Amino acid sequence: MSNQYPAKFKQADLARREIQLIHIARQQTGMDEDTYRAMLHDRFGMSSSKELGWQQRKQLLDHFKTLGFKVRFKSPPPPFAKGGQRSGGISRTLAADPESRKIRSLWILLHELGAVRNPSEEALAVYVKRLTRVDALQWVDSAQARTLIETLKKWAMRFLPAKVEALARQCSDASKAGELHLPEDRGNELSGVIGAAQRYGTFDPMQDAYQVLTRALAEVKNG
Repeated sequence: MSNQYPAKFKQADLARREIQLIHIARQQTGMDEDTYRAMLHDRFGMSSSKELGWQQRKQLLDHFKTLGFKVRFKSPPPPFAKGGQRSGGISRTLAADPESRKIRSLWILLHELGAVRNPSEEALAVYVKRLTRVDALQWVDSAQARTLIETLKKWAMRFLPAKVEALARQCSDASKAGELHLPEDRGNELSGVIGAAQRYGTFDPMQDAYQVLTRALAEVKNG
């Protein structure tokens, strides 16, 4: 795929603006660094937004919008409510421990699978409270976090096998049509993860297969 912008755009200025928006979107949606890097790798085979072409940046921003990202124009800060919290918003910092990051990544995965309609941090907090009676991830203990992780994995496994099967079929069709050209090592990786998913039928190999297949099909879409 060409990385060139349509001629009417100032390429460097637009690229800087889009990269800035991508990082704002990551922060606004509560996506941690590890999940973000994994998403770049799985969707585009890249490790940084600076490596993306303009169409890939647009796809990434569109994806963040499905996760709740909204472009906000600068305006005067709202007045503080009682207790030092700005009215109309949550002032607490997002939970960033490994278990919370895992829970958040599973929540986003469920959105990608079509199981969760609203992938926002607020919707996740509602789910957390329903299962644990705790208001937010910041306050769950280790046992509650493990319960959340296992429950989300089981939920995902209601959708992952069928999704992996569908993606594998799409990859096979794209390969037969000459639209998917993978080097031998990538082809072996693809066959290996699909085989492991079918053989074990558990969450981790299914997620691996989903990610590798998604990345391969993204390459087809991006030309």
